[in-house]
Amino acid sequence: MIKHVCKGLVAAGSMACMVVAASPALAKGAMESDVSDVATLKPNGPHRFFTSGFRDPYFGIFDADSGKMEGSIPAGYVSNLAIAPDNSNFLVSETYWTHGSRGQRQDLVSIWDAKTLTLVKEIPLPGRALVGGKIHNFQVSADGSKAYVYIMLPASSVVWLDLKKQVVGGTVEIPGCALIFPWGGSNFASLCADGSLAMVKVASSGQAVVTHSKPFFDSANDPIYENSFIDPPTGKALFLSYTGLVYPAKLGTDAVVEKPWSIQQAAGLAPAGTGVQELAWRPGGGQPAAYHKASGRLFVLMHMGTYWTHKQGGTEVWVLDTNTRKLLKRIPLQPIPTSGLANDRPPLYGTIGVSQDSEKPLIYLVSDEGGGDVVMDAGTGEILRKVESAGGESILVTGN
Repeated sequence: MIKHVCKGLVAAGSMACMVVAASPALAKGAMESDVSDVATLKPNGPHRFFTSGFRDPYFGIFDADSGKMEGSIPAGYVSNLAIAPDNSNFLVSETYWTHGSRGQRQDLVSIWDAKTLTLVKEIPLPGRALVGGKIHNFQVSADGSKAYVYIMLPASSVVWLDLKKQVVGGTVEIPGCALIFPWGGSNFASLCADGSLAMVKVASSGQAVVTHSKPFFDSANDPIYENSFIDPPTGKALFLSYTGLVYPAKLGTDAVVEKPWSIQQAAGLAPAGTGVQELAWRPGGGQPAAYHKASGRLFVLMHMGTYWTHKQGGTEVWVLDTNTRKLLKRIPLQPIPTSGLANDRPPLYGTIGVSQDSEKPLIYLVSDEGGGDVVMDAGTGEILRKVESAGGESILVTGN
């Protein structure tokens, strides 16, 4: 006789069973119930990263040291993920319809326990912008007191949530602006169509004050990538444009945006222009750059292309020193055979992340085409391991 011993793995979203020989008592007809327990996630570390689901509505949790998925967080339509600053909770802004693709629409923020992946709270929203892959559509403030959700009801606005009370606190209208870049406690900035920054301060009373910086980029001809870098506690930001200009900024009541520098010039090349037929090395992808805070290095996915190829994934990673504004290394992305055919080409990587440990950081690369996702040594560019079924249009890295 045989019995099954099953262990429910909440963290991995699966059921693991093993088959063992039954005891003599069971062979005589005795009954024994299944044994189950619940697995838990280890605390967030520098080599954990999160991706949006490539085809399925979930966020994957990955261990970069093994290349294995540790768990998954359920999610609704074109959802966004944020991590509490103290790593206690994962938060998801999402949308559902009562009949799948139709019926009553439900917009909400779901809060999940970061250890057990159990649902803590669902907070109903008045709405949200249904745009996937934009990590700055949903953010948590630097002090963890508020969450911000970008909506359009009917104008561009941001709903803020009181995370202590776990309720909607209010709405801030930011006409002509979009996205959320948290800075200094519970404040945030947005990028505006006139090339300026909207600086928003939300008081404890819920009253919001909105001011604007001077325009600093050409939104019509050289826009800024939505998934640019921000360090919420310090307000330090690096805004990357489609042609490869880097705008260092310090967000605050009086935002300071420095003169931009060119990635191509840092490599000893001419800056990329906006001519339709102008071929040049350009950044590209949904999340084309990642910043390593301890070293000041910027890792950018680059490809050879013409203007408006900003969504095309990279065939090289360029490593730049943001202090000296010089190119340190170009890392060609080698083919990873998937079919065994001689014409296998390098996969196009549209998403990059970097771990924040200071000694030996890792690069995470996700392919636009699914499969071929890898972990690399950020210092040497050596591929260390493949990552199973990562996929997705965005990466969140613990410590960013």
